[in-house]
Amino acid sequence: MHLVYAFISALVLAALATPVVIWLARRRGWVVVPRADRWHKKPTAVYGGVAIFLAFLITFLGLGPHDRVHLTLLACAGAMFLLGLYDDARELKPQLKFLGQLVVALVAVTQGVRLDQEIIPWAWLAVPLTVFWLVGVTNAVNILDNMDGLSSGVVFSAGAVLAVSAGVQDFQGPGFIAAALAGAAAGFLIYNFNPAKIFMGDCGSLFLGFTLASVTVLSANTAAEASHLVMALLVPVGALVVPLFDTTLVSFQRTSHGRSIAQGGRDHSSHRLVFLGLSERRAVLVLLAISLLGGLGSLWLSRAASPLTALVVASLIAVALAAFGIYLGEVKVYEGERKVSWLEKSPILGRVFLFKKQMLQIMADLVLVSAAFAAAWLLRFEGQLTNWELGLLAQSLPWLLVIKLSCFWFFGLYRGQWRYLSVYDLVQMGKAALAGSLLTVLAFVLLYGPQGFSRAVMVIDLMLTYVFVAGARGLMRIFREKVRGRGGRPVLIMGAGDGGELLLRELRNNPAYDYVPVGFIDDDPAKAGRLIHGVKVLGSRADLPHLIQTHAVERVFIAILSAPAERFADVHDLCAQRGVECTRIQPIIKL
Repeated sequence: MHLVYAFISALVLAALATPVVIWLARRRGWVVVPRADRWHKKPTAVYGGVAIFLAFLITFLGLGPHDRVHLTLLACAGAMFLLGLYDDARELKPQLKFLGQLVVALVAVTQGVRLDQEIIPWAWLAVPLTVFWLVGVTNAVNILDNMDGLSSGVVFSAGAVLAVSAGVQDFQGPGFIAAALAGAAAGFLIYNFNPAKIFMGDCGSLFLGFTLASVTVLSANTAAEASHLVMALLVPVGALVVPLFDTTLVSFQRTSHGRSIAQGGRDHSSHRLVFLGLSERRAVLVLLAISLLGGLGSLWLSRAASPLTALVVASLIAVALAAFGIYLGEVKVYEGERKVSWLEKSPILGRVFLFKKQMLQIMADLVLVSAAFAAAWLLRFEGQLTNWELGLLAQSLPWLLVIKLSCFWFFGLYRGQWRYLSVYDLVQMGKAALAGSLLTVLAFVLLYGPQGFSRAVMVIDLMLTYVFVAGARGLMRIFREKVRGRGGRPVLIMGAGDGGELLLRELRNNPAYDYVPVGFIDDDPAKAGRLIHGVKVLGSRADLPHLIQTHAVERVFIAILSAPAERFADVHDLCAQRGVECTRIQPIIKL
């Protein structure tokens, strides 16, 4: 109940303090006008971080733990808040702001906010890694504050998950801080969600990011004392999945396009989702859902799964997120000519950079094949592996990877593009998986003898390898068809055959077309009610007047290529009478 009180107290205080800050900011003229690199369309109050910090501070002083480490955390978080407040008022240079963050992080680490020996036994390594984590997460939350409700919503989600995790394991100190932080973020989110009435500013984002980073360190330390290292790190990483994902995406894309990582712009994951057609609110909700699922999923794994099982599931999720990042990276957000990056200027790295897609595919398959092999052992032995079996798995895995990845290369899995996955590709994957498994079995018999391995493990491994590899490649198709907005001009497609199916895919896959297919029409009564890629055959040409009116259709595409043009004169006349465009699709190759 102590954690619940902390959450409610901070939420109520933030919800009461934020309107006061809004009133004061408007009265004093502390507002930001619309800018090219921001999404708000009217002057909006700033300094919302003041309300967040005060709500957290009062809750901490009134209810929180007052030992040295936690008071150090509070003092350093306060220093980070003041640094952000000064930046909001005076606009510090990026170098000075980063130096200030580094000093605060170093002070926190020297006073006990760092990874313990249970996680990293070498102090010379633990100190720089902790500093890197504190500064990295602080800036990740800071740059995530690029759309209404995103940064505060992610911190609320992450803080709530960390509080629940600490509460379940009875870690009251980190749990209290996480609960109070989640409550303060939630109280502010009421006024910050789209359309925002106030922005938190750097004083809010730097404070939230540093405090969240610090509480993940303390949570990992307390968890490592009672559990496996993988499980100790699982919940903090899962809770911060969105900031880590967004920072990685932006850093990689800016570097590969010859831009500075510190350079601002509309190239974050939230911006790319909007460019794909999602509304600002829906884009934020998608990322908040990912954040919540990542946190709750990692929490469940930490309680219900073994370390090896958790590692397998986390690996699959990491590949899925990488595929999602590649899909978002295809969105064109940079204006002007593409700059040559320092990677491409290097004589050695430049050659590697040319094959970055193939390298990413190989790395993904490396993870997927490893996960499939480990999962096969877990399924065969019902999740309980002895030390001997774990040793045999680790010893044989390198041989399996060499053989299977070589087969994947031989069957051309690294010469295609995932976005154009076809039946031919699925067949090739099946051949590669089968050949790889047969050669692996032969190698294991020669190396370890016929009694060294369970045959069931190898059969399960074959099936899982195919499912994982094919599933990862299919994700690109799923993202292209599902992760996009529904806005656009409603159109009907006449012809529920091959031509109509090709046109439907083109309208969906090409972002240059501002069309939303609402249905097919076809004169074949047998096709009525059928679905093509989820789009229904609504009727025949006789139903066209009713369908145009019901669905507010603005254009009709005739995708029947085999019939002569005179057969559609009535359709053209009907559309002309109702002011609807009517276009017949021409075949690419004319015989």
